[in-house]
Amino acid sequence: MPPLAVSGRLAEETIRRLFLLFEGPMAGLLRALDAICGFGAVIAALGCAILAAMLIVEVITTSFFAYSQPWAVEYSGYLLAAALFAGSGWSLGQGAHIRVALLLELLGARAFRFADLTVSVFALSIAAYVSFALAGNAARSLELGSVSYYPSATPIWIPQAVLAFGWIVLCLGLVARIIRLISGRPSEQPAGHSVR
Repeated sequence: MPPLAVSGRLAEETIRRLFLLFEGPMAGLLRALDAICGFGAVIAALGCAILAAMLIVEVITTSFFAYSQPWAVEYSGYLLAAALFAGSGWSLGQGAHIRVALLLELLGARAFRFADLTVSVFALSIAAYVSFALAGNAARSLELGSVSYYPSATPIWIPQAVLAFGWIVLCLGLVARIIRLISGRPSEQPAGHSVR
């Protein structure tokens, strides 16, 4: 066996043993991360439900009463962003994100896990950057007292903070995925699972 392969397996085994030392706290951390991602999914589901109800009311008022709600366009955009991003961490844990299956099928189990870990770390770096930028933008809008240009004059930091929250939840979902990949746990969890 080549020396590089031996050192790679040794490093992998060392990391797994370290994770075994912290099995209890690691399981607790994963439960907490999964709970936060689940909360994000609830926010996303509520955003979808409110968006659907609001659009139904808009169609009825426009069709039968020739009246359009002046806030419908504005808040539908905010709710769409909440629905798209707040549930992304939970979706990641359920395996619902898009993948290039053709490439992944060509890899063996070890290569697949390594590729998954590499891509997850790369995705975490991008998501962390976006989260930081969005949170900074929301804080700046709060500091400046910025409001939307729509008639409702909504304080714009509120929808920006919800968007930042969604990206932060995605970061936490990626952290949980990375921990699972490194510790040898399944990276995707079926709905209603419990962390072991």
